[in-house]
Amino acid sequence: MRDRRGMVPKLAAAIMRLNMVVAVDWVKRIDAWRAKQPGLPSRSAAIRDLVTAALDAAEKPGRKHPKGGAQ
Repeated sequence: MRDRRGMVPKLAAAIMRLNMVVAVDWVKRIDAWRAKQPGLPSRSAAIRDLVTAALDAAEKPGRKHPKGGAQ
């Protein structure tokens, strides 16, 4: 059985689609970064990799948030 997105229930419960509105310059920076990566990841994969790396770095003890906000 598949859900309305065509996903099996196990995957449908673990995956969420996220739509964002961003500046073109931001997308250009992401595209430039991913062009340097092995295998040229998709834009979605590149964003996941970058966000994961930032979250992992932010969780390290003693790391201060670059914008001055809460960790």
